[in-house]
Amino acid sequence: MTQARGEGHVPNGGPGRWLVRLAAGFVLLLLGLVLGSGVPGPHRVVFSAAEQAQQDAEGRFSSLADRARAAATDSPAGAGLFVSLAEDLDAQAAAVALPRRPDLDPATDGSPIPTPTPTPLPTPLPALSDPQGLLAALRNSAEQSLRDAVTAEPGPSRVLAAAGANQWRHAVLLGEMLGVEPGLPPLEAALGVRDPGDTGPQGAPAADAGDCDGAALVSDAGRQALQAARQAEDEARYGYEVGAALLDDPEALLGRARLHGGRADAAALRLGGLCAPVPPPAAGYAIRDGFHADAGAALRELEQDHAELYAGLLSTVDPAERAWIIVSFNAAAQRSLAAGTALEALPGLGAAPG
Repeated sequence: MTQARGEGHVPNGGPGRWLVRLAAGFVLLLLGLVLGSGVPGPHRVVFSAAEQAQQDAEGRFSSLADRARAAATDSPAGAGLFVSLAEDLDAQAAAVALPRRPDLDPATDGSPIPTPTPTPLPTPLPALSDPQGLLAALRNSAEQSLRDAVTAEPGPSRVLAAAGANQWRHAVLLGEMLGVEPGLPPLEAALGVRDPGDTGPQGAPAADAGDCDGAALVSDAGRQALQAARQAEDEARYGYEVGAALLDDPEALLGRARLHGGRADAAALRLGGLCAPVPPPAAGYAIRDGFHADAGAALRELEQDHAELYAGLLSTVDPAERAWIIVSFNAAAQRSLAAGTALEALPGLGAAPG
């Protein structure tokens, strides 16, 4: 006997079953979105960690440039410094930007979908023109850029390191204008660099003769980079010793000679710790033309040459040695800039950021 349908009967199970089906469909839709977010598709751009660092740097540099322009408007006395900073940051953002790759993201109608543009970091409006806040952000950006250069691809590594060196110098200049310490960190500690023989998890103790069986434990490029750095630092030591005999304030110049000698020794220790041969230093070096006529300019040019040397070595060394090269590059760039070399957006790279 067929049961008669009641007057209030709703086909297909009533509103309860309909709501259940609707909720189930919604859950399936969400699940599809979640699962699909991790799968490269025709409309999705997937970045590596190194590429993400580049994208973040582009947004960070652009945001800092906007803050520098706001500070230039609100602080006429320091407008020149702020405008110069903004221009350098704009150039750095353009240099570090990821290449747009529309061929990887075709739209359904055949038109390209550009690589997502990084969103500048949000900044509260009252803090846009705050010079003290800008100094803190600039200091943090300089350190982060140099840190990211350690693990970036070779070309972007040079750009990030050069941008970090520029921002480091701008932080020094801004601190001088404000009459405060810029608060820049010791870069060796920030990047976890320890000389071989130091204790600690990051230290690579120098290898004893019995620890090396003759096998090359460092790439040829890494060995050549460390040898080039060692020779350049030893040549600088010699140059400052000669300069001390020609210029005023010989004690300061001899102190700089000892600094370069220490860097040369550090490079030699790293070579030994990596089981690479350590040739003896040269007995002396030829003095460049014009040294006696203007020793101060010659020493400033020497430091600029060092910055360019280390910038070039960044793209040749293994990641394990890159942090030490970056520390050396930034130190050389800061010495060169402090001695009067013109501050460029990408120190050490000239017109070709690579």
